[in-house]
Amino acid sequence: MSLGACAGETRTVMPHPELTPGARANLELARVQQIALHDYGVLNPDEFAGVAPDPGRRLIYVGTRAGTLLALSMETGEVVWEQQFPGAISSVPKLAADGELMLLGTDNGDLLAIELDTRKTRWSYSTLGTIRNEPLVRGGTVFVVNSRDQVFALELTTGAWRWQYEQPYPTEFTVHGHAGLSFLEAEVTQAPDQAASASGISAEAVLGEGGAAEDEEAETSGDAPAEGDDAAVAGIGAPSGAGTAPPVTSAAPAGGAAAPGAAPAGGAAAPVAGAPAGKSGEAAKAAGNGSTGGPSSPSSPPSGTIFTGFSNGKVAAIGAQSGEPMWLANAAPPAGGDFVDADGTPLILTDRGEVVVTGQSTGVYGLALSDGLQRWYRPLRGAGSVAAGPRGLMIVASALEGVFALEHGGRVRWRQQLNPGFVQTPLIVGDIAFIAHSDDGLLAYDVETGEFLANLNTGSGISGPPVYDGELGRFYTMSNRGMLVVFRTVEDDARGFVRGAVESVPSVR
Repeated sequence: MSLGACAGETRTVMPHPELTPGARANLELARVQQIALHDYGVLNPDEFAGVAPDPGRRLIYVGTRAGTLLALSMETGEVVWEQQFPGAISSVPKLAADGELMLLGTDNGDLLAIELDTRKTRWSYSTLGTIRNEPLVRGGTVFVVNSRDQVFALELTTGAWRWQYEQPYPTEFTVHGHAGLSFLEAEVTQAPDQAASASGISAEAVLGEGGAAEDEEAETSGDAPAEGDDAAVAGIGAPSGAGTAPPVTSAAPAGGAAAPGAAPAGGAAAPVAGAPAGKSGEAAKAAGNGSTGGPSSPSSPPSGTIFTGFSNGKVAAIGAQSGEPMWLANAAPPAGGDFVDADGTPLILTDRGEVVVTGQSTGVYGLALSDGLQRWYRPLRGAGSVAAGPRGLMIVASALEGVFALEHGGRVRWRQQLNPGFVQTPLIVGDIAFIAHSDDGLLAYDVETGEFLANLNTGSGISGPPVYDGELGRFYTMSNRGMLVVFRTVEDDARGFVRGAVESVPSVR
């Protein structure tokens, strides 16, 4: 053990070392700079934060696990301003449509609304779990989910609580991470036996594991698709309970302490009244929750449907206005157990009337948007979020089974093996799929054929999501050792990007 302690940083043994050679010229760096200070007390550090570009201000925003939020110049990488917050920042900052507010989640469970011109916190809202998923903003409402399986709807300008929905948090082992939120502009139509109420729903779609596509996955990056039949539709099970724990939250006025209060019990909570008109800066209290006031009564949540998954394997369609569940599906194995999470952010396919979800212990499911009934299924252990690619293909990565391109119905177009490690949601740009790997860095594959195109190895891996700024044609990502990596791209007919010139920028920390 003393030898191990003296050996420095340990790394995972890689069973697939052939992964690293590739067309590295496709990913030449534009800039690399140190953002976070080295923490030599941590053997294998992780930086889960993502970068938010702000082309209007010519800035990029990024947080660190030390709780620092940095605003950097897009051109030079110099620090324009920085702020310190309690708790790590492991999320992607979200800019509101007007560009005036930035929403930021912290590992302390706080959602912060920061005025970008003044850099002051307009309001904050405290929850019981970490917030690492990007908030969802529609109209005057912000929706956010935390690690305790709680979904909140808040008024954008004041932080006033609107409603919340939650699932019981499991006592078994769960996988790191949590599903994000997806929004459908329309409201789904409830099935007669799945009528929602504030206390739960009467029936739940139980997803089966039989009837999946039986084709052989392609282990190489050849052009030929794997052969086999499309996935069949599996049967739907009997009703089961959909209990929800009584939510408890607190909203904090800007510059003040949180005022704890209990929301109504049940799966969905009643809306909270906004601050009276003309009472800007004063605290409005409704249903036991305190929030900052605003210059006028806040607007009501938009109509539509929110989809997300939970640590107990449930997948829910939630009314955006009411917070009531429209339907529930269960992606957990029938026997239950550990690691049954539905951690993939649902992918909405409006043209097919489907939502694609994943279960950590089961696989990838195509569900009907209207009622959550299963249409197809692909077994795949450890599957994360599914990303939509060109020509109807879907890309999904698994730390256990590799990278897959799926056709509609779950049929495998191609498969590439990965080394063990944490993998992020694939980022699709043109015909290229980029995947961040906690040990191997950034990997690139041809979406159509699965050809391995490039490996950008930062030396410490990448755990945060890669971000693409389409306006400037730049990629941004953070390495686990706190290095901000930027590479420029130029459109190219063959690959969608070509080489960018390398710049050397000194460390800013």
